[in-house]
Amino acid sequence: MTKTKLTNARLAKGISQEELADLIGMTQSNYSRRENGHKKISEVEWIRIAKELGVSKEEIYEPDEDPAPKSDALKMLQFTMPNFILEHIELLKKENKMLKEKLKQFKNQNINS
Repeated sequence: MTKTKLTNARLAKGISQEELADLIGMTQSNYSRRENGHKKISEVEWIRIAKELGVSKEEIYEPDEDPAPKSDALKMLQFTMPNFILEHIELLKKENKMLKEKLKQFKNQNINS
């Protein structure tokens, strides 16, 4: 989300992104990512920017938007497991159970020997 207050304040002062970026010690591309909402602006950066624009932080501050609700992120992770994979898992469970039983029998034989 573009930081409209910040952009408007910068333009009102007649300062380019490149000029403001130089004043606060970063590249124009890094500043642009912040002003356009692609990267969060740290507290220290907000203070530096406000100082260089000659305004209070509160006049230009806009909170960052959360990218997506967590429920949407979880929905993206859900998918349907193909049947052949489920069948193979069941086969592996049966084989695992059988091997555990054989191992138990083997241990019992060695104890009794």
